Amino acid sequence: MIETVALPELMVIGFVVEAPWTELPQAVPAAWRRLFAAPTGASNFLEASLSETGGVYRELVGYLAAAASDLPEGMERVVFPAGRYLRLRHEGPVTDIHLGFGRLLEHARAHGLAVEPLKLDFGYRSDGQDGAHELHVRLKDAVLRLA
Repeated sequence: MIETVALPELMVIGFVVEAPWTELPQAVPAAWRRLFAAPTGASNFLEASLSETGGVYRELVGYLAAAASDLPEGMERVVFPAGRYLRLRHEGPVTDIHLGFGRLLEHARAHGLAVEPLKLDFGYRSDGQDGAHELHVRLKDAVLRLA
């Protein structure tokens, strides 16, 4: 079931990956290995699709953190402002997550909802096991105007 949810501001610490589409299948898992090898103490992991420019994609693999958290060497801190998202729970293999995002984007088109490039995928585990994922696509904020 697709639903609209509000998420608070999120502080994420992790590794930013910039690569063309064809290189993402190698670059993103390498970033996950680096993240899981780091002594972060984290347990709530996510991947964020940040943007695409000229065929180069920006992805973030990281973990939710408090604002006062130390920044481990080589990692970046990214803050996502509070906002509204479409959400879908994905049950199944990680290799099918793109199908869930496709459903979210189709739902937005069908309902006339404008979306931002930001996509969030919660549910990665440091033990590498598949589990449920929560997929989110950020909605553009509607601007209210008085007539």
